[in-house]
Amino acid sequence: MNKKLLTLVAGVLVLCSLLAFSGCGKKQVIDEEVETDVEETIESVEEEEEVAEKPAEKPVEKPAEKPAEKPVEKPVEKPAEKPAEKPADEPKTVGQTLLADFYEKASSGDVLTVAKAIVTNAIIPFSGDAITVEPGFLSGFDNYEVHGFKNGAMFGPVMGTIPFVGYVFELEDGVSANAFVDGLKANANLRWNICTQADEMVTGISGNKVFFLMCCEQFETEE
Repeated sequence: MNKKLLTLVAGVLVLCSLLAFSGCGKKQVIDEEVETDVEETIESVEEEEEVAEKPAEKPVEKPAEKPAEKPVEKPVEKPAEKPAEKPADEPKTVGQTLLADFYEKASSGDVLTVAKAIVTNAIIPFSGDAITVEPGFLSGFDNYEVHGFKNGAMFGPVMGTIPFVGYVFELEDGVSANAFVDGLKANANLRWNICTQADEMVTGISGNKVFFLMCCEQFETEE
């Protein structure tokens, strides 16, 4: 209890003492009024003290919500597309090159003319020539007799042991070109040349003409 309250209570007590000497009829009324005033005063002072002692509550400020920042999306760099490389054309073999030559020249003349033209192709490094042949035993077929053609020409190197022998046949009427070719392939010997051996066997059909060749895939070139 503070000094202000003590001073007030003391004043009230003094007032009560003075009034004690008054008449008895009035004493009871005054006592009741004084007690009531004292109680109210004490309650009022105590309430003021409680208010004074209790610090004012500062409202808690709720921090303003910061809007969530949207992450900046870094653009994904698309790698530059590398142009598709065109595969290099595989070099044709000797046989494939001469077969293509046959298809171009097959209708240009008789079998001997076509054979002579083929053997002069730039892919052939040797000196070559062509001669006519008759049905029967032919070079490269061992004991197999070749029949079913009315005109035939063989082309190859003039001399040497190069594994190279080719033919152009003009078939007889009614002979199946496919059956004729199957007979050649089934009986040909890639090692007909005792010293060397051919790498590939190539055949082709153009009209009633048949192309047949045994040779190496590539000719060795001198550096």
